[in-house]
Amino acid sequence: MVELPDYNKITFKENPAIPLEDIVPDTSPQAVHLLYKFLVYPSRQRCSARQALLHPYFFSSPLPAHHSELPVPYRGGRPLRQRLQAPPTDFSVDLPLQNSAVNPMLLQPHASCL
Repeated sequence: MVELPDYNKITFKENPAIPLEDIVPDTSPQAVHLLYKFLVYPSRQRCSARQALLHPYFFSSPLPAHHSELPVPYRGGRPLRQRLQAPPTDFSVDLPLQNSAVNPMLLQPHASCL
């Protein structure tokens, strides 16, 4: 690469690293930890999607909604505009999330990214 004709024409000054905590200040420490796991240059050392889904970030407040609380996509002949304007009919925010959350301790043995 050093032999390429334009090798020395472009230089970049050295910049100090900015901690992720400064870039995303309102983010929880667990979310920042997960981001660091994704931002590893060698791909073999990077956290996989399977490992990431078992990270404690996904089991801390605010907890994700149970699948039964999510709106069901409509399969029908209505035009897209009508589907986008229609409010979801089977979505409830009144159910407590603790009833549907998985205990992270049950998943701990399967998580090598933690």
